[in-house]
Formats: sequence, structure tokens, C-alpha cells
Amino acid sequence: MKHRANGLVSSVSAVVVRCTIHNHIPGYRRIREDEFKDRLYRSGKRSEVIGGSMNQHSYEFFGDLTVTVLGEGGRTSRQFRQMYDHFATSTPVDDPDIIVEETTADVEAEIVLGDPNDHYGWTGEEFVIRNGSDFMAVEPGWDHLKVTHGFEPFYTIYPIEFRIRQERAATGQALIHASGVRFDGQTTLFPAWRGAGKTNILLSLLRQGADFLSDDRLWVSADGTAVGYPLGVNLQPYNIESFPEIERQYATNVARLRGEVYDFIDARVDRTGSLPETAVSYLNDAYLDDSGREFTNISDRYPRSEYLEEASVDNVVFLEAAPKMETFSVERISTEAAMSATSAICNFEWDGRLREYFHAYDSLVDGGSMVAALDAVVEQERAAFRELFEGVSTYHAAIPRKRNWSEHNLDTDIVETVKSLDSPHKIEAMD
Repeated sequence: MKHRANGLVSSVSAVVVRCTIHNHIPGYRRIREDEFKDRLYRSGKRSEVIGGSMNQHSYEFFGDLTVTVLGEGGRTSRQFRQMYDHFATSTPVDDPDIIVEETTADVEAEIVLGDPNDHYGWTGEEFVIRNGSDFMAVEPGWDHLKVTHGFEPFYTIYPIEFRIRQERAATGQALIHASGVRFDGQTTLFPAWRGAGKTNILLSLLRQGADFLSDDRLWVSADGTAVGYPLGVNLQPYNIESFPEIERQYATNVARLRGEVYDFIDARVDRTGSLPETAVSYLNDAYLDDSGREFTNISDRYPRSEYLEEASVDNVVFLEAAPKMETFSVERISTEAAMSATSAICNFEWDGRLREYFHAYDSLVDGGSMVAALDAVVEQERAAFRELFEGVSTYHAAIPRKRNWSEHNLDTDIVETVKSLDSPHKIEAMD
């Protein structure tokens, strides 16, 4: 049985949102006139929610979406400040399309799908995603998200970025998990599953004066253009070992000490070794790893390199980790192979989780149609990917999994590898 939301959305709902967006985006039910009047009457509470918070930060994304985060001290507010610093604004042009509110209150679901401490639920007014003691509570419309201080921030970011994807997909753009650089006259994108080496490749090229579009994700257009997405970079210990000119940024001295001890142990203990080593690694992760993450502004570390708002794509190189290899291996692939790799990456990075969220939401909330909305965006994005891949050179690259790239000369080898790529534009220039 599905359960109707009381009044569809609570008092912090979309009356101050650009309502024309909801009218043309699939998955957001058109508001009846009586519902809209009811929202208008009750919308003063949204101002109370925002105005009553001493700590609030707003972010404007490409003119497509304005997000306000309320709260301080939680993982979500901290990650937004570091990761989305480029988009922060103290004077947002529009009222927020989405409010993310950190909360210490608990919620109790009337209906639960899953285990007692790991489930989706419905309270009668909010859709709940619970993971242990942490949760995210979402009002129908997905424009007010409440999160506990320990909730995984990316699980909040995916539905927010989905709203941006909806806007951009309608104009022929698609989000891809990739780094992107302009080097030696060519723009190359490096889509990859996390941990495959896209950050180390970016840093290797920035050392040599490359300009960059993004480290982690960016937008591509059917017309062959890549649009930058300047996010803070979540550097890992192995990134810093390979590029010692980089120092990880810490919010506090305690966090710095904790991180340095963690890195010291992590670099000296084989996670796949003996039982004592495995035990030490487990304890290191459990007690010293800061799962809150720290993000670095890469422009501060490589001032010679410029952030590019957009660039015409020449090459797309799909990365895969190859633990047994000692050197890079690069080969051309077809458009179909590139499409298959892209689908796998997108599903792993965000679409798989969103699909699970939206299936649960649609089954619990009357009128829910978020799965159909996701399907529509994925179809539009696939069309953009295909048109892009048909006009550029596409490659597969096997990346050795070495902890210290400098020690194995991988940082210089990848520079020569990128220089050797033959894009259609480069071949035309030679002719």
C-alpha cells in the first residue's frame, strides 16, 4: 500500500522554488491550485527554518540550482563547505531550490522496508533512508532534506546533483565521473571507477603546466564540449606520497595529528598480509581514519595551472586499475565499448544508489515517479555520450596500481602517454 504525503509537502516546500522547473521535470507532480494556495499560506515556515539557523551556507550551481545548508559540525555541512567552495555565495540570487538541514532529532517510520537499523521508511510525512543511528529524511518533492551529523554526505549529494542533471540533460549535457585536462594542445578526459588513478594522472599533468576542467566529475555535451566542475579534491595518502609538493589540508590540529598517524601506519602495514597486519589495518581504519574527508583546492597547489570553464574534447581515455602491470597500456576502443564503460561507471558512482532510493520512494509515497525521472535523464545522457564519443578518439588504459608513482616513474610516463594520443583534431592538423 502506498501512503499519501500529508499535504504532499510540508511547509518548507516548493512555493519559493522556481515552480516552472517542477512543471517540466518528470518525477515532480504538478501542483494543483488548491495545493499551491495551501503551500503559499504555509510557506512562511521556510523563512523561519532558514532565518532561525545561526549557521547557513548557500551554493549556486551553474544558474540551475540554489542549495542552502543549515547547521554546523556535521559531516554534510563540512563537506559542502570544502567540496563546493567554488559555488559558495553569501548573497544568493534566488531563494533556495533545496534546503539541507542537519538535525539531532530522530524520526520513527510507520512503514519500513528492510532491517530495523538499515532500511527505507515512511513516517506519514517524510521518506527515510536509515543507516544505523544516522538517517536522511526527505519530504515529497525532494526539496527539503534533513540529515543527521554522521550521515554519509555523498548520499545527500547524489539526489541534489540529480536535480542539476535534469536541467542539464534537457540541454544535451551529461555528468560523467572523470578528470579532465588541457595539455599539449589537446583536451583529454579520464573517466574511471574510483581508485583507478584519475587524480594521480591529473596531478602528473598539472606538474607539467596543464590546465584543468575537474578532478572528479565534469559535464560533457553532445557537441563535443566539456564543461568544468571545480570541486575540492579529496586527496588520499597515496596521492600525497606520489606528489610530495602537496600537503593535505586539515580543519584542526587534532585532525592533522590524527591524519598523520593514520598515514604513517597505512604506509607501513600490508592490508592483505598476515593476520596481525590485517588486525592493525582494521584498528587503524576504525579509530584513526577520518571518514569526514578533507578537500583541497588544487589551484592553490598548482598556481600555473588554470581552471577551464569549458573546452573542446579531443580524447576520452577510460581508466582501469591493473595491479599486476608495471607500465601503462593504452589501446583504442569503439564507441560501443566506450558506452558500455560509461554506463558501468555512472551506475557504480551514483545511478545505482539513486535507482534503489527512487524505487523505495515510489513504492512508499503516493504519486511517486522518481524512477521514471531517473530513466529519462539516463536516456538523455546516453544520447549525449554517444554523440560525443562518435566525434573524438576513445581509448582504454590499464593503470598500474603503485602506491608511489614518482618512485616508479609513472608520473612522467603518463605525460608521454598523453602526448602520444592521436585525436581526430590532431590528425586533421597534421594533414
